Amino acid sequence: MRAHALRAGLAGALLVTLFAVPLLWMLRLGNGLHGSLDAALAGFVAAVDAVGWVLVPQLLLAIAVFSAALQHVASRLAGVAGPPAPAWIDPAIESALLLGMLGTLSGMVNGFMGLSPDALEPGPLVHSLGTALRSSFVGFSIALVGVWVRALPAAEPVSEPS
Repeated sequence: MRAHALRAGLAGALLVTLFAVPLLWMLRLGNGLHGSLDAALAGFVAAVDAVGWVLVPQLLLAIAVFSAALQHVASRLAGVAGPPAPAWIDPAIESALLLGMLGTLSGMVNGFMGLSPDALEPGPLVHSLGTALRSSFVGFSIALVGVWVRALPAAEPVSEPS
């Protein structure tokens, strides 16, 4: 019984760490921020402006897919039977890939829109293309975690030694 409680405590600590690290990264390091929530929101708004509305459903898909992955990890650490892959995981994988490509195309169109060959400045163009490609990176990352969740079998409960 004590080993089960220890595994459950470790699983809880892992979950807290996995949720806290990205939040701290966003507030402290993302886009050169220095802990300001206003700056974090401004960075988020700038990212949405760069690739369009695609970023919002990508974030929602990421939360859903990563929470399913965390359930599997936590159940394995706690030694309890894990849930089967949710029925929505296949459409989520496909949607993440397509939203990533849509965000890339949207960002590239926005990057090249209004440019003339005579007044081409590489700095803003490279920035907008980098932001656009980040959309594909996010989409493929979400899909990769989703494929991993889909491939995992449900965990078998670990029996306690007597």
